[in-house]
Amino acid sequence: METTRELIYDMVRKLVLTDTRYHDGVTAMVIATQLKMQRTNVSAALNALVREHKLVKTKTRPVQFLLATSGSQEPFTGLIGSLNSLQHAIKLAKAAVLYPSGPLNIHIAANDGAGSTAFVHEIRDFARQQGMLTAADSTTVVNCRNYADDIHQLDSQLFGEHGEFANSLWWQCQGGIVVIDHYDYLDGPQRAQLMTVMETVATFKQPPLIILVSGVEQQVLGTQQLIMKIELPDFKRRPWSERWALIRHFLTIEAQQSKRTIRVELDVARALMLANYDQNLKTLKATITMACAQAYVRFITDTDREVRVYFADLSPVVQQALTQERDYQKELAAVLETADLSFETNTTSNLNLGSLKVGRQQAESNTSADQSLSVIDQDVGKQLESNTHNLAQIVAPIIIEIVRDWQPDCERLLGRPLTESVFNGLCLHINGIYRQMPMTKSASLTTAAQLQSQYAVEYEAAVKLTQVLATKLNLSIPTAEVSLLVTFLVAQSPVTRQHPVVLYVMHGMGTASALMRTTNTLSMINNTYAYDVDLAADSVMVMKALKHKISEIDGGAGVIIIYDMGAIKWMLTTIQGELSTKIRMIQIPVTLVGLDAARKSARATDIDDVYHLVKVDLQQLNAKKMTKDELIITLCHTGEGGAAQLKDYIDKYSRLQMRVKALAIGHRDELVATVLRLQQVYQIHAFVGTFDPQLFGIPFISMATVFEHSHQQLDQVLMFRPEAGHWDTYNQIYQYFKTQFEYAEVAKLQRVLPPLMDDLTTLYQLTEDQQIGLFVHLGSMIERILAGKTETTTPPTRKLITQYSDDYQQLRRCLRPIEQTFKLIVNDEMIGTLLVILRQLR
Repeated sequence: METTRELIYDMVRKLVLTDTRYHDGVTAMVIATQLKMQRTNVSAALNALVREHKLVKTKTRPVQFLLATSGSQEPFTGLIGSLNSLQHAIKLAKAAVLYPSGPLNIHIAANDGAGSTAFVHEIRDFARQQGMLTAADSTTVVNCRNYADDIHQLDSQLFGEHGEFANSLWWQCQGGIVVIDHYDYLDGPQRAQLMTVMETVATFKQPPLIILVSGVEQQVLGTQQLIMKIELPDFKRRPWSERWALIRHFLTIEAQQSKRTIRVELDVARALMLANYDQNLKTLKATITMACAQAYVRFITDTDREVRVYFADLSPVVQQALTQERDYQKELAAVLETADLSFETNTTSNLNLGSLKVGRQQAESNTSADQSLSVIDQDVGKQLESNTHNLAQIVAPIIIEIVRDWQPDCERLLGRPLTESVFNGLCLHINGIYRQMPMTKSASLTTAAQLQSQYAVEYEAAVKLTQVLATKLNLSIPTAEVSLLVTFLVAQSPVTRQHPVVLYVMHGMGTASALMRTTNTLSMINNTYAYDVDLAADSVMVMKALKHKISEIDGGAGVIIIYDMGAIKWMLTTIQGELSTKIRMIQIPVTLVGLDAARKSARATDIDDVYHLVKVDLQQLNAKKMTKDELIITLCHTGEGGAAQLKDYIDKYSRLQMRVKALAIGHRDELVATVLRLQQVYQIHAFVGTFDPQLFGIPFISMATVFEHSHQQLDQVLMFRPEAGHWDTYNQIYQYFKTQFEYAEVAKLQRVLPPLMDDLTTLYQLTEDQQIGLFVHLGSMIERILAGKTETTTPPTRKLITQYSDDYQQLRRCLRPIEQTFKLIVNDEMIGTLLVILRQLR
């Protein structure tokens, strides 16, 4: 009969391993409720189990209890799924080991990365616990895939030199375990010979336990010996609670290794659970490691902050998995609704996966803090010495030296510098291989062939690195790991940051060129160019040559043009409309002032008269520019939506006395024509909205920037002098809604808009500015409907809905919570406007 303490321990184990609500631990009250016992008695028993090292307790309030990971843990109990998806497999394994007439040989059928290594380790521990193993070195592994290109060496390993059975592997492993991994790599004759050997081995006084490991579809050739077949499920065949437990396990490892708290977005958790992983847990672990490494870059200088993993940190393939979310909403909600998405450095991982690589060496190795995430610095070169010192504390120095020596050759192949983040990531990854995996030979895989074809240069660089590692560390890396090295070079390729350039456009031969040479000499930057306007040249030819010059020097960030006078401004305005180049113009009329001074000097004899006349003319010239009222144009997809709300916001809080006009986007040609008409009356100060139309050199202020700051800081933002503010955009918008909306309750908006935005930003790729513009538009749309300001459906909208029928149905589903909450109907005309916004139709 079980004692009270045993009963409590079994209940803790059951809840922690099978119930997602208690993966992070159980309280004494939970156990007391489950067993209908007094809490004080349960608490005493739990603390006694802690002293016996069977449980550990957290430092939280209330205190929670978790399973300890001591070496005395029962075999199989620490495997994720031991009481669920793996329960039947564990029963078969125990039955095979405890078979009355002696252990039965075992065939483990599992696809790559499904956990066969961990399962073999548990079988070994169970057999050892039951006294079934007598050999001192109890487990020997033969990985057949390592010999795919050398069949004779594999024959020698399996069947002895020249077939001398007495000196073979089998003779030496009596009383132990022999694991034939990747059995499916054996050819027909080898499999037949292996079956014969197994029958012979069965006659030994202490025959070894033989475990064959292969893919799920592989069948073992017939033999007179009984073989217990055990099938392990792929990640996607696991229950949802186990998928989350596996993800939590790997994220906890990342937190412990980096010594930083890691928090993931809810969408990250959903995508990880929905994604397909070609090598199951191997790929899942690599995916999580790379996402955490990407996230770690952003928090490198702030060691006190938790590392936040955002959706953008995931690979595009994993991000795409979120498109399945609607099909599994209930399943995901059941697991994640109350899940803790924060992973602490001091969390005790009570779930044992074992290593993800098959081999004896890593079965004996322990994961240590030496494998923690490296310190990654995006500013290459500035802190190289400091970074290398920090990296050397967690990565073997010889690995850093090897990668550093390989780096110049890699950069030559790639044609670009290797960023510090990629360098550190590679060192970290290789360090993990060096400490965990056995010496294996690479094999040719289809995935690797595809990578080699698609990313030939990156693949060549990775292979060169593996050759150096093999020579200097005797570390032979399998093809699957080479593929991961390639993904570092592809997925983390550095982003080139372009900078604007300066162009002098001046009348007269050599004028602009002289200014260019002076500027480049004094600045020592060499980012300034010149175009000298020939006074005798035809204006059409000048504009054509100037357009070519601008296209030639633009690196993608735009051109600041300093010009003197004449028709240059109108030439640049025309060029701005024809090119995608950003052009900003600064007029310094030095030539015009010089001409004025020369003419006046020719007619006067008193220098002071000339000086004062020129000064007056210059002042009048500047004053003439300021005679037009300044205008701010707010932009959105509909003049009655976000643009109008933004106009009202500026009108209410700005003290600059500038006029503000809201414009619908419409077609670009229509927008250009409207802006040209407005320019005849107004000096356009800036565009403010959700997109930059890049017209006529007019500056742009994003809606995100406006709402990122308080309304007291609005004028500083509009004058391009924003003060530092914290990101409370949506709170600012809600506050504005409260002051402006008469019909829509802001409390209800706060309840329905965030989940709607989550749905829409998942379905459509929107920039931050577009998201904020959409948010304002949705709030304004609800207010207009409640105010009775609805529009009838127009023929263009009907055509649009027909063209994007799938989007229309998705939007209808997404908008139902709004319709139910506010008791309204969003008509087709408004959905058509949403389609224009979301599809970014102009």
